[in-house]
Amino acid sequence: MTTAIAIVGTLLGSALTAFVTARTERRKNEALERQQIRQEAAQDRTALRELRVEHQKWRRDRRQAAYKTLMDAAHEAQGAIWQLSRLTLEPYDQHRYDTWRGAAIDAVRATRQAANTVELEGPAAVAQAGAEYAEAIDQHIHPPIQYLMELSRGPLTGEQKDRYRSSAAETGLHVDDTQRRFVPLARAALDELMDEADQRT
Repeated sequence: MTTAIAIVGTLLGSALTAFVTARTERRKNEALERQQIRQEAAQDRTALRELRVEHQKWRRDRRQAAYKTLMDAAHEAQGAIWQLSRLTLEPYDQHRYDTWRGAAIDAVRATRQAANTVELEGPAAVAQAGAEYAEAIDQHIHPPIQYLMELSRGPLTGEQKDRYRSSAAETGLHVDDTQRRFVPLARAALDELMDEADQRT
């Protein structure tokens, strides 16, 4: 009888030990699984953060290229318009007029196209300033063209010359104003993207 009780006690002890061991093992496995889930979630967050940083840098590079293209195109257009305006100081020459007029119109068109890219890249304030910059360049080409067309029909009066000078000066100042407005907005937009990227790293 005592042997039977001892055997039953041993069996119960073994069963209880096995139960406690299994329960402890299960809890340990559950804790490991939770830790693994947390680690995977942290890795996912890190990967997402890195992806966002890369996207911000890519976005900044795209914007910077668009802004630079607009400024380069505007500079080229201003040079072509200046060459066209030089013809107003000389006797009228149809061939030179056609050559420089074509070059200036092509350069202004390239400026408008660059402004369209800036509009796509944004942000809105920079897009608006870029459009105004391109529009100012577009307006700046008209005074010399108008003057040279009038010159092609014969000598001009002092009033016509004064009107040309006044119009050319006004559109030139407008170009300068729009450039001064565009540049700081473009810089701020690029800095903002870099700041966002730095905050995520």
